[in-house]
Amino acid sequence: MTMEEQLTVLKIQDVKKKYVIKHVAKKPDSKKERAKQAAYNLTHHIKTTSKEDFWALNGVTFDVKQGEKVGIIGKNGAGKSTLLKVISRITEPTDGRIEILGKISSMLEVGTGFNGELTGRENVYLNGAILGMKKTEIDEKFDEILDFSEVGKFIDTPVKRYSSGMFVRLAFAVASHLEPDILLVDEVLAVGDTRFQKKCINRMLEIAASGRTILFVSHQMNTIRQLCDRVIVLKDGEVIYDGDVEGGIKIYTSEAYMEKFNHYDYAELPRQAGYDLEKAEIMSLDILHNDACIYMPGDPIETRLRIKTKVPDIGDLAFRILIWNADETPIEIAFTKTFANINTVGEFDVEMTINNVNLAPGVYKATLILSGGEAKANKENLDYVYPAFVFEVLNSDGTGRSWPRQWGWSRFENVEVRLIEGDEK
Repeated sequence: MTMEEQLTVLKIQDVKKKYVIKHVAKKPDSKKERAKQAAYNLTHHIKTTSKEDFWALNGVTFDVKQGEKVGIIGKNGAGKSTLLKVISRITEPTDGRIEILGKISSMLEVGTGFNGELTGRENVYLNGAILGMKKTEIDEKFDEILDFSEVGKFIDTPVKRYSSGMFVRLAFAVASHLEPDILLVDEVLAVGDTRFQKKCINRMLEIAASGRTILFVSHQMNTIRQLCDRVIVLKDGEVIYDGDVEGGIKIYTSEAYMEKFNHYDYAELPRQAGYDLEKAEIMSLDILHNDACIYMPGDPIETRLRIKTKVPDIGDLAFRILIWNADETPIEIAFTKTFANINTVGEFDVEMTINNVNLAPGVYKATLILSGGEAKANKENLDYVYPAFVFEVLNSDGTGRSWPRQWGWSRFENVEVRLIEGDEK
């Protein structure tokens, strides 16, 4: 049966989703300023709040055939997760129509429905029921779920005592052993360590090979290549591409789509599971002396980061950085650099310079990992930011990259990280 002859199991017609954002005017800090503001308000009409319509989805239309594996990609805020939530009926669309043929299940947030006071075994049954499984189905699959999760003897321990890695392994094991007609997956493969991530990907490949229909949201282009036979690219809530995988990845990684910046605020950036923001976080990053974030071979990348410590005696802080091609393939062996011993709560500025950049021409993204602790071998991961920043390297003659191209391995010869100032509390 050709793709044209297959049943349409999902039909999205002009779907829109609007959120109303309220802006509240900042109140003056001092009593004197508040008194002046009150006096002014008596004689002037002051609009203390304003509203703004934000269209997370703005007229999305596409069909999905039975057995298709569709990747949905786009930068943060493009509307990917909102689209899956609307399809899974977690939230209602503002306008438009969705037609679904068959049973639909979602893996949108791994661990949703887990109760910390219950044991792993109890949570398998609870979470399985929430995700649409019957008790007899869970009984049949329990040993397989337990074996996949690698929780072993801790299965009858309350999950509040689990490590973050154990938690996400068990949660993914439950969610991935569903058998729906249509499966919605939102970035849940970025869990656990590298070995377990590969295990998750292999599990998803098994699901894909079974002939089920999958909608898969991810920033990992290699995984998109492995799992999907079609790609939809979203930008600002609209479909800008619907077609073959490589064509979609090319659009997604293009300079016009990626939009390089020289200031990054990480306050609203989702974090990966397993990192403890209650102790410290990376707040922002500025690219120094290069507004365009475009470099010639050998140019240093100079940055300033703002970090925040939330507990005392956090110990030696270190940055770990990984560089990726824009299509998500790693091209740089990561390095770790300890830069300060901080024993107080506060906000601190850190300068990091990456010298002698020796990369093939192209667009790159960076991951930043903040860790802390006294012993080098036992440092605790505190924050993980991806993508931390985007930059481009030109050819030696000043020309940009071209398609197609071959990627080579490179290295950073020297990295400098130093604490420059802080506001202790």
